[in-house]
Amino acid sequence: MTRTTSSPAVRTTTSDPALAPARTARVVAWTATGAVAAGVLLLLFPVLRPWPDESVPTLALAQAFASDRWVLAHLCGIAGLGLLAPTFLGLRALLRAGSAPGSAPGARAATAAVATAWAGAALSSLYFGAEIFGIRTIAQAALRTDDPALLADVEVLRLQPAAMTLFGVGLALVAAAGVLAAVALWRGGGRPRWVGVPLAAGLLLYLPQFFGTPAARVGHGVLVAAGLLLVAWAVRRSTAPGTTTAGHPEG
Repeated sequence: MTRTTSSPAVRTTTSDPALAPARTARVVAWTATGAVAAGVLLLLFPVLRPWPDESVPTLALAQAFASDRWVLAHLCGIAGLGLLAPTFLGLRALLRAGSAPGSAPGARAATAAVATAWAGAALSSLYFGAEIFGIRTIAQAALRTDDPALLADVEVLRLQPAAMTLFGVGLALVAAAGVLAAVALWRGGGRPRWVGVPLAAGLLLYLPQFFGTPAARVGHGVLVAAGLLLVAWAVRRSTAPGTTTAGHPEG
């Protein structure tokens, strides 16, 4: 006779009536959906972003900065980072299902991942906002006056000390959130246990990748998207029929 239980990373049965199986299924659904959506959006950011030569101020560069693609790409980046915290919140709820308060393996790390992801997304989105609207405004002025020299103000905007500090701190918090989520999945019995490691690697590299080539940045987007898709797969798989606490069907 086959006995079916769930992986400890995502428990579908619970002694806590506040998280009944039907509610657990809903949390699994929105956690996986959030991870997939965040992955797609964070991949679209470098894919949609125009990649003109920025070494010399030209009207072609101004057109790229003023384009709808510039705005849409950065909005995708903001939205993708913003979806990390809700995804980790769902992971936290699933880790805590069926466990006594304070006893769920990995739940504390998941809680810290939620907090750092919220804070990191909030701080970094301030800089993204300047990238979207500040740079676009400068580029539009350059196009109106046929004066690409105005684009010199783009670097002034980007390198403003307070803005750079907020951006750096924000992405450092996002990196910490990725590491904490990987720790939560490892301790919570994720199958495989390393399932959160690619996401952690991608989020750790989020700040350094801004200094890379366009190809490297698109490759980084693929890494982050793959990491989030792996998390979604693990969450779904852990509640699939035939999954046991050891991660294998049991006869």
